[in-house]
Amino acid sequence: MKETEIVQAKLKHKVEDFIVEEIGDGWSAKVSEELGSPESSLWESSLWDKQPELVLDSENSKEFLWCEMEKQDIDHFSAIKELSIRLNKKPFDIGYAGSKDKRAWTSQRISIFQPDLEKIKNFQHPNIILKNFNWNKRKIKMGYLEGNHFKITLRDIDKKGAMKITKHIRSKDWFPNYFGPQRFGINGNNVKIGKLILKRKFEEAIQEISDDNLRQKEIFQYYLSKNPEDFIGTLRRAERKSMLMYVNAVQSKIFNEILEEALEEGLTFTKQGQTSCLLIGYKTRFFNGRLGEIEQQVLASHNLTLEDFDIKEIPYLRIKGSFRKAITEIKDLQIEVEDDEEFEGSKKIILEFTLPSGVYATTFLENFFVFN
Repeated sequence: MKETEIVQAKLKHKVEDFIVEEIGDGWSAKVSEELGSPESSLWESSLWDKQPELVLDSENSKEFLWCEMEKQDIDHFSAIKELSIRLNKKPFDIGYAGSKDKRAWTSQRISIFQPDLEKIKNFQHPNIILKNFNWNKRKIKMGYLEGNHFKITLRDIDKKGAMKITKHIRSKDWFPNYFGPQRFGINGNNVKIGKLILKRKFEEAIQEISDDNLRQKEIFQYYLSKNPEDFIGTLRRAERKSMLMYVNAVQSKIFNEILEEALEEGLTFTKQGQTSCLLIGYKTRFFNGRLGEIEQQVLASHNLTLEDFDIKEIPYLRIKGSFRKAITEIKDLQIEVEDDEEFEGSKKIILEFTLPSGVYATTFLENFFVFN
């Protein structure tokens, strides 16, 4: 895909330019047919009165109320927080299968544990509606989601560029499953810190983390004032999730480089038995043939060995290794090019497609567009 000319475009110029609808096993969470806004009647009600009362008969209730949460211009965790406050529930009581973008119009399934039906009936929020209710005995969790359907409008595109890029997009039925730049942090600092941890340069890692995070710096300094030279103990004061993020960033960087080199050499990942690339760990077994050679070369280029990932000093950072799909299939692809009503003389491209769970739409789009 590297030979494809990259075109400039505006992404998420309007909330409705980025629509995401969840897909599960035999269901999909659709957005409303007409766009709502804080001023419109759609967003003045929870739409409770439109649901079949039989489904919500309290005598036949179960522990979990499933519904669709449709939202606009609010990030996922803020939406969950708003729900928990207004429904008088703990955030943990609200289950979901995946998080959704802030600057977007999204619809997803959620579950609410032992809800107060009156509070749900009276729920109102300028950016959120709840709809399509039914009872269920299970909580919705990560893993319930099969994929997401996207409808994305890209704006302010040069006419010539629009024609060229749509031809390229139509010719693709897959794209490389690279990790996005957000995983690597500003200027790739997550990777730098991860390598310091893997090489047991704990004191240097502490300094780098402190430079990035003032709050963490204060925690580290306080512990070191009581326990000088205990750098392992100091790192244990950081959240496990944050520490894993640094090591995972190194894994992700190596994965991207292996995949990039393999594709440049013409290796394919559509054959049975060779559809994935390695996420390196201390129990990794390299593939046979040229792919295995590339894996070892990339690992060596980072001055790392498999044993480096066996961080016995901090056991929860011991990474055994795993696999990740090398390419992602694009399904239900539709493309339209129209005059852009927002930018005179420009074109807009409207893309519809479906991606598996955990794959970002921007990862696909960045193969063709640079956003301004």
